[in-house]
Amino acid sequence: MLLAGVAHADEPQPSPERIKSAAEEFDRGRRAYLGKEYEQAAVHFESAFRDAPRAESLRLAIRARKEAKQLARAATLAAIAQQKYAADAGTAQLAKETLDEATPALQEYDVECTTECGVTADGRVISQSDATKQRLFLDAGPHDLGISFKTGSLARHVDAKKGGRETLTFEAPAAVATTPPVPTTTENPPPPPPKQAESHKPLSPVVFFIAAGVTVAAGGATVWSGIDTNNNPGVDEVRRQCAGKDDTCQAYADGRSAQLRTNVLIGVTAGVAVATAVIGLFLTDWSGQPKSSGAVDPLIVRF
Repeated sequence: MLLAGVAHADEPQPSPERIKSAAEEFDRGRRAYLGKEYEQAAVHFESAFRDAPRAESLRLAIRARKEAKQLARAATLAAIAQQKYAADAGTAQLAKETLDEATPALQEYDVECTTECGVTADGRVISQSDATKQRLFLDAGPHDLGISFKTGSLARHVDAKKGGRETLTFEAPAAVATTPPVPTTTENPPPPPPKQAESHKPLSPVVFFIAAGVTVAAGGATVWSGIDTNNNPGVDEVRRQCAGKDDTCQAYADGRSAQLRTNVLIGVTAGVAVATAVIGLFLTDWSGQPKSSGAVDPLIVRF
């Protein structure tokens, strides 16, 4: 029973990839069937049938569904086998036996669609392929059918009864027309040039150069003051004029005053030099970009 047979002449030849996939699914179904995992075996046999339709795969799927106590599914597959493989004696016999058992216990539906459709029941696919006419069986009780077309899908609620039979007709929904976008003749303007990143430093280089000039001037004044302190009145002159006198001596007082002036200038020069370095390193915008406001930097005015 588990050996694959020869294909029928009226069956289209599937692609090599689908044949390979069908062979793999068939082998998985065979192993599951031998392990008495009948529902799983049926899933693999049905997959093999969809990839490469063969009577053997369908026949084994019917047997596996019956062993799994899924008579409605087995009967739906048997209806396909009865239509597709009526000339295959073994398959036709199995299909007849299955349908004879299922007819009094299940509800039979003949589904007719205006174009090819697929059928689901309670969220599970029950059709092996899309077609305009399909025959399916459902257990007694309420069910929700889904009918899918290329143009859309429909839903139908049914209440199945034992031994019942009903024809369901479905019309494919109209395709939704899509309106193409209206072309525009207005050319898109060229993108604006990228904005250069604005510097966050507030001062222009002019401020730095002014500060540097002040530093040089202060340094020159310090040098002059140091030389003047040494020469006017000078150490020798202080000793000559103030020998034997206290610190009220005029020459001594002039020397101390010149020394204090020099020390103050040294401090001022050092402070201005530090300020100039801070301005140049941290506050001056060296990118050369003009200020957007065009206003004069207030610090320049102060200088």
